[in-house]
Amino acid sequence: MRLTEIYQQPPPIISLEISPPKTDDGLASLLTELKKLKQLNPSLISLTYGAGGTTQGRSLLLLEKIRRELNLELMTHLTCIGSSEKSILAFLQKVSGWGIENILALRGDWPRDNPGYQPESDTFKHAADLIRFVKKNTALSVAAAGFPEKHPEAENLQTGLKHLEEKTAAGAEVVFTQLFFDNQYYYDYVKSARTAGIDTPIIPGIWTITNLKQIQRVAELSCAKIPAELLARLEKAGKQEVREIGIDYAATQIRDLLKHGAPGVHLYTLNKADAVSAVLRKL
Repeated sequence: MRLTEIYQQPPPIISLEISPPKTDDGLASLLTELKKLKQLNPSLISLTYGAGGTTQGRSLLLLEKIRRELNLELMTHLTCIGSSEKSILAFLQKVSGWGIENILALRGDWPRDNPGYQPESDTFKHAADLIRFVKKNTALSVAAAGFPEKHPEAENLQTGLKHLEEKTAAGAEVVFTQLFFDNQYYYDYVKSARTAGIDTPIIPGIWTITNLKQIQRVAELSCAKIPAELLARLEKAGKQEVREIGIDYAATQIRDLLKHGAPGVHLYTLNKADAVSAVLRKL
């Protein structure tokens, strides 16, 4: 099912994000977790893609297994920086051949842990370049990323909004946002997008906090601010209480987002079913 069809369904529409594991044991573990996640009846499973295409092989293996064994609707991420048109087209043709209809088109980053990485090409400089290429060469449905608290490399929110306009003009049909912990950022972002004439569905990205050090690092990398009151509670809590606070907070966020018109939510699972299952049970 294409993204445009998925997001015409009655809300709330639940999408879940997973990542390709680095080991065979990790792959087996994720497939077990996916069977649990399937019981949540997600409308879409989103699979990430390593910087510079470094996890492409495992992404392809996992896509094939999910499609064949679990029959879930899929959206694969695809990063373009450093890639050639030939390699991008080969990837697109392969996933299309498996019946996958949806792509989240991203610029991506240079691999941080591979100093010897050699780019294939400098053809794709921005996500909009990839979106145009996908729309021109395939029948895939294309999504883009949005950043309610600005992209880490953007000068300001206005610059990010301009990039969003470029991506939707290039053919992006749905926008999935970076994680945030203050819903007002999302509401302001959607309002600014609508004022700019962007009418595509904008899906909020929600992270369930289960580990304080982990989320502090993630928030720093993604420019997501953790509200002071929430951070203070987390810093005083023990390990199990951090998890409970995180689950309650995510559920509260989602209830408020749906109440105020969000078409659904995009949940970062970290390849584990327990936390997101607990969140969704509270809705």
